[in-house]
Amino acid sequence: MKILKSILLTFIAINIAVAQNDPKAKKILDQMSAKYREVPAFSATFTQTLENKDENINDSFTGTITVMGDKFKADVAGQVIVNNNETVWTYLKDANEVTISNYDPEAGEMNPSKIYDAYKSGYKYLYMAGEGTAKYHIIDLVPTNKDENFYKIRLKIDKQSNLLNSWSVFDRAGNIFNYAVTDFKVRNDLSASAFNFDPSKYPNIEVLDFR
Repeated sequence: MKILKSILLTFIAINIAVAQNDPKAKKILDQMSAKYREVPAFSATFTQTLENKDENINDSFTGTITVMGDKFKADVAGQVIVNNNETVWTYLKDANEVTISNYDPEAGEMNPSKIYDAYKSGYKYLYMAGEGTAKYHIIDLVPTNKDENFYKIRLKIDKQSNLLNSWSVFDRAGNIFNYAVTDFKVRNDLSASAFNFDPSKYPNIEVLDFR
């Protein structure tokens, strides 16, 4: 499952040259990245909303995510997705079925454990809004690879905490995937084993292993 996608096909072409080397945006992004990297692990609740005005779609659901370094575990929409940065398990609760595959960081998926570092490679960035008394900085990330299935990620960063409040992914099919974070908690009680999925703990589970 692609925990992150989005849309908006306009505006980018106008600002592409500026977005490449926006020092103000880079300073804020560096502060955000440093903030996340100084915590050992964290958990949060998030709400995902899918918008598509042309198709009259506006759907939302809530999930939870736990992140430690490059590893994450997400429980959302009837699925549990566990990624230890080598293997990905996707467990469908209703079907009692788990799909196992090798994690491929080049597959085009936005790993949610890396959202705060995404700007460091393969993106141009542009400061959009947030001057003065505004509570949030708004920064757009534009992928340099034109073959990506999304063409923009918009980050909303809290000025006081340097944490992500929300982000939106704009894809080329006219969808906007919005993610809003609540209940952010620093975790000091996790080990690497928390990011493995053990099928033996699920009686009669069907295992589809594609490794």
